[in-house]
Amino acid sequence: MSSFVFDIAIWLFLFGAFVFGVLGFFGLLIFPDIRSRMFTASRASLIAAGLVITSAFIYGINGYLESGQEIYAALLVHTALLAIILCAGTVVVTRILKDTVTETIPPLEPQK
Repeated sequence: MSSFVFDIAIWLFLFGAFVFGVLGFFGLLIFPDIRSRMFTASRASLIAAGLVITSAFIYGINGYLESGQEIYAALLVHTALLAIILCAGTVVVTRILKDTVTETIPPLEPQK
């Protein structure tokens, strides 16, 4: 049985992930241009994924502290690996998008 504090933290992180997921979805529908849509969708979905990973990590810590079973340690390792892959993918995709946008769209000239 998990503790009440861990349960509340897990549910709060999962609710936050749901909220950011919905914000990212509505950002795709509402914003008019591709730059704002890309920014909203990528940032909101990354925050949502980070919150889900955090809640899984809290669940793994709670399970390992209560039972000491190796399956929870494996969950923690896999969750950390997922977080590393997510961070690396974010860096790569951000650089690719930045290079693509700067090559295809000329910079704005200052108003005179």
